[in-house]
Amino acid sequence: MSGAYRALTFDGDGTLWNFESAMSLALEDAARLLRASGIGRPDGPVTARWLREVRDAVARLDAYRGQSMEKIRLASFEAALTHCGHADPKLARDVYDVYMRARWGRLHAYDDVPGSLAALRSRYRLTLVTNGNTHPHRVGLDGLFETVVVAAECGLHKPDPEIYRFTVDRLRLDAYEVLHVGDDPVEDVIAGRRAGLDTAWINRDGREWTHDETPSMAVADLRELVLRLTGQ
Repeated sequence: MSGAYRALTFDGDGTLWNFESAMSLALEDAARLLRASGIGRPDGPVTARWLREVRDAVARLDAYRGQSMEKIRLASFEAALTHCGHADPKLARDVYDVYMRARWGRLHAYDDVPGSLAALRSRYRLTLVTNGNTHPHRVGLDGLFETVVVAAECGLHKPDPEIYRFTVDRLRLDAYEVLHVGDDPVEDVIAGRRAGLDTAWINRDGREWTHDETPSMAVADLRELVLRLTGQ
């Protein structure tokens, strides 16, 4: 199977770098700043969990469909302050700046990623396909990807299989020549398979697979992926 692949596409957040932990810690910093500024919700304190819920609600609004992650995040802090009865665009921008500095400062590639990508790059064309806003240079992975497909830039978002068809077309390959690698069962594995790609599920924390559609392979990290694909 691996001999037929000419390219590998990779998800970013949770697959190549620690997006979830970096985001959670950055939201804690943002919540602390708001509490220190005397901001509170009518029904309780400002928490990182609540800020995440506000962000998700803003992202679902038609007005923010297709907008960049940065615009959505700033709008979510503005919405949070409005909910707290303290609409203040300057404070929202200050909180946003604290959040972004903390997020970028804590974001890093997993230990297995740089060397594994370098090994795979010697055999395959590598592409990043992401719904997020992290470009490879942010985590020290610049120069390893032939191309980067960002949902907000191409107008297609996972789990829409069209983002994978778009990527395959950009690579000028057929779907059977591409293996997609990602950690999300729906956005990566199922959507990739529905676009006609083989898929590799990165399962870093030992989760159980609970869906009817299954990945072509499941691996614990990229080192195991290299071993499965190259035997080395």
